[in-house]
Amino acid sequence: MRPIISDELANAIHEKIIIDLCIHAMETRVNKAELIKNKKLIGYYESKLKKLLSMRKRINSYLKNESTKIQEVVICDDLFVEYPYYIKTEEGGIKEGTSRYWKAALKLHMKRMLEGL
Repeated sequence: MRPIISDELANAIHEKIIIDLCIHAMETRVNKAELIKNKKLIGYYESKLKKLLSMRKRINSYLKNESTKIQEVVICDDLFVEYPYYIKTEEGGIKEGTSRYWKAALKLHMKRMLEGL
């Protein structure tokens, strides 16, 4: 369920979730490449990881300015996950919402983001 927020903020929340998943995937790939001692592959993955970390830094500063926090993932069932978030308003209240994703759609979003780097 989405509270009444700007589309820009909703897109930033979505992008933060995808970036965090991509960073986790890249860190895993770097570790596997280090085990097989493939220097070329390690360099390739680390360059993508560096770009993702700079993107995350930018998005985190935007979300912090908007007083937005994304909480840990909640696994609903085999197919869906939810990311609860809340936004502190200027009036002193809190808007709560969740972003619900189909796991296969998250993988597709990650694939597209990694191909775009």
